[in-house]
Amino acid sequence: MKLNTKKTNKITLLLFCTFITICSVAQKHNVTSAAITFKQYKGDNTEKLEEAKKFIDLAYNTESTSNDPKMWNYRAPIYLKIAQKQTELDKDAVLKATEAYLKCLQTDHKGRVVVRKWTAKEDLLSSLVQCAYKLFNQAIEEYNIGQYKRAIKLYVAIFDIIPHDEQDQLKRGNITKETILYNSFFASNKMKDNKKSKELLQQLIDINFNEPAIYLHMSNIYVAEDNMDKALEYLSLGRDMFEEDQSLINSEINLYIQLNRTAELIGKLGEAIELDPENDLLYFNRGTIYDQEGNISMAEKDYLLAIELNPSSFGANYNLGALYFNYGVKLKDEAGNTSNNTKYTALKNKRIIILQKLYRIWKKLLILIRKTRIQSFP
Repeated sequence: MKLNTKKTNKITLLLFCTFITICSVAQKHNVTSAAITFKQYKGDNTEKLEEAKKFIDLAYNTESTSNDPKMWNYRAPIYLKIAQKQTELDKDAVLKATEAYLKCLQTDHKGRVVVRKWTAKEDLLSSLVQCAYKLFNQAIEEYNIGQYKRAIKLYVAIFDIIPHDEQDQLKRGNITKETILYNSFFASNKMKDNKKSKELLQQLIDINFNEPAIYLHMSNIYVAEDNMDKALEYLSLGRDMFEEDQSLINSEINLYIQLNRTAELIGKLGEAIELDPENDLLYFNRGTIYDQEGNISMAEKDYLLAIELNPSSFGANYNLGALYFNYGVKLKDEAGNTSNNTKYTALKNKRIIILQKLYRIWKKLLILIRKTRIQSFP
C-alpha cells in the first residue's frame, strides 16, 4: 500500500504543533502555579513558599518563559519573601529579587511598565526599596562575619536601585552612593585589596565626600606601598578640603617627621605665610610641627599668632593649653630631680609663670566651650 506523502506530512506537522503548544502551556503553567502557590502562603506555611520557589525556578530555567514579564512579576515577590523570611532556601534571594524587580520595571515601546497588568509601578518601587534595605543590612552582616567579598557584592547591587528611589527613602535611611562606597572600601581594605580600595576612595574623593578620613586611608595605603610622595600628596589634598581637621594635620606632620623632612614642611608653611600672613591656620599648623618637635618657644609663638588672628580658634587655644600643661609637668619633674637649690628655685618660678599662662588659656577655653554649646543647642 502506498502512503500519501502530503497527508503524512500534514499529520506530522499537526502533531509537532500540538506538542509545541502542550509544552508551551505546560511551561507557562509553572508561572501560574507559582502565582497560585505563593498566594496561599500566609507566613507560617513555609512549604508553600518553598513550592512557589520550585515552580518559579522551573519557569526561570525554561527558555520560553525565562524572560517572560509575568515570570519576573511573580519571581520578584517570591524571592523578596524568601530573603525576608526564609533565607536558608537561597542565600542569594535578595539579589534575585532585586534582579526580578528591575526586570519588572522595564518598559515597552510606549514607555509603559511591562508588568502593569499585574503590579502597579508604585508597588514595584516600594518593593525595590525593601530590597535595598535588605541588601544593605545583609552586607553589614556579611562584613561582621568576615565575608568581605560577598559584602561588596551586596553593596554594589544597591547602585542599580538608587536611581529608582523617587521619594528618597534610601537617603533618609543613610543608604547613599557615598555610604555604599565607603562601606565597600572597609570590606576591600580588610581583604588587603589595595587596588580596589584606592579605586573606591578615589570615587569618594571625586564626589567630594564629606569625610576627612578618606584622605588618611588613601595616604596609609600609599605608605604601605612605600610611595611616600603620593602619601603626602593625599594628606595635602585632604588638608585643602578640611583645613581644621586635626587628624589630617597630625598625620601629615608625623609622616614628615618619620621621613626626617619637617624642615621641608616648615619651609612650605613659611612661604605660605608670606603669601597669606592673615591666615591663622598656617601659624597653627606650623606651631603644631614645632610642638611635635619639642620646640616650645617657637610653638608658643605660632600658637599665639594664630590666636591673635582668630581669638575663637579652639584648636590653637587648646594646643597652647596642652603645651603649657605638658611643659609645666616637665618643669616639675626637672625641679624634683635636681639637688641644686638655685636651679630648683629657677625651675619652680618658671613653672609658676607657665601655670599662670595655663590658667588664662583654660578660662578662655571654658568660655569657648560654653559658646559652642549655646550655638549647638539654641
